[in-house]
Amino acid sequence: MNGLALLGKLDPSAWARYGTYAFMLSMPWATVFLGSMSPHDGARIFQTLVMCLAAWAWVDLGAPWRPQRAVSRYLLLALVAGAGASVLAAPGLQHAALEASATVLLVLLALVFARTPLPTLRVELPPVLALSALLSLLMELPRVAFRYADGLVPAAGDFGFMYMNHRFLNHVESILLPLLLLPLLLPAARWVRVATWIGLAGGLALLWRTGGRGTLIAFTVFVLALPWLLKAQARQILRTMAVAFAWSAAIYLLLFVLPIHLLGLQNTATGSAAQRLTSVNDAARLYLWKLAWQDIVEHPWLGVGPMHYAHLKNPMAAHPHNSVLQWASEWGVAVTAVLTVLLAGLFVRRIDQTRSQPVGSLARVFTAVCLLTAVVGCIDSLVSGTLVMPVSQTWWFVAAGCALATADAGPSNEPARPMRAHRAGLALALALVAGHLLLSAATFVQATRPGSDVPVGMIPRYWNNGQF
Repeated sequence: MNGLALLGKLDPSAWARYGTYAFMLSMPWATVFLGSMSPHDGARIFQTLVMCLAAWAWVDLGAPWRPQRAVSRYLLLALVAGAGASVLAAPGLQHAALEASATVLLVLLALVFARTPLPTLRVELPPVLALSALLSLLMELPRVAFRYADGLVPAAGDFGFMYMNHRFLNHVESILLPLLLLPLLLPAARWVRVATWIGLAGGLALLWRTGGRGTLIAFTVFVLALPWLLKAQARQILRTMAVAFAWSAAIYLLLFVLPIHLLGLQNTATGSAAQRLTSVNDAARLYLWKLAWQDIVEHPWLGVGPMHYAHLKNPMAAHPHNSVLQWASEWGVAVTAVLTVLLAGLFVRRIDQTRSQPVGSLARVFTAVCLLTAVVGCIDSLVSGTLVMPVSQTWWFVAAGCALATADAGPSNEPARPMRAHRAGLALALALVAGHLLLSAATFVQATRPGSDVPVGMIPRYWNNGQF
């Protein structure tokens, strides 16, 4: 059998999903095998491979989303036109085009999951979530042991194995912890449920220790909103969360309280949830928000350009730690307003569809958990970089795509497309992937070459070169 025949027998959508699952299970710790490359850049490379698989799968998906309302179609056209104008008007066209191409590819990744039949996702996703949570916990335990062996108390900054900042671990927890309700509320194998319980309780204990306030707030919203959306399972949900909180408290005592007393150590570690919630100091974040607001005032319509927040006067951070301010400052107020209206309308319609599903049905549980997970990810992104960093960014688009999946999703129920349309879709996907790869490579070389003459502020956030 020749290569083309073998390629024709592959299911691009399945390959895209399996590649994404591999990413979710292995990032960022697998980047240790890339040698001296930073974990951020390693995760970007693997994320790019996943996005290429999504573009390949998109060709088989047909027209992934056809807005049923004329208003939605007009808003979508306005969004595309406004975003294109922001890219063309950007001072650094290369960086703006890279951000735009990455955004489109991530949307295609979400559409791969949205077009996957919901029963398929119910089978595939729970084991991936359980193993991801368990692996994440196991990667942190040796660091705890090593700190105690050195006579020190583990501090918040000691966590986040292979993350460049322990807050990146909190970003992923904002998506992973809510999704862990799926294996506990849906039928799952015994080992999946056991791994999920361990991962959820341990993840919550790590969250208390690392003090991710945005994650804590977002997860609290999730815990309060899910029983409202799933009233038939309200008692089960509250009972499940009560048990998870109890086990997390036990793990916290076992890892971060008892060893301190048994070893006679002085607890000088900082950064816990209790410390960060009782002594709020957000001067740095407020400064970043102020810079974003200045950009909005100076460039209200088209923004300063995608990926351009730090290109002039901000060597402190590459994004403002607020997704709305970031979109408004970089893409313009008009694009941000249209995007907000589209997302809000989509959320309201999906809530109505979820509430119309049979009470207690597995489809209703799956959709509600994924939909609220996407929402709480947006909430966390108002004070962090959840939608910017490669690992948490990928997790969020997967959750958003799963929230749109239906029982009969997929191209099988649609009439076959003409070969001409198929070829056009293939050409567009290949052009998008090729352009993204070229832009990524050029930006990486430009930002990391020795003696680069690129101004410090112009170093893009897509890649890390020590200045991030």
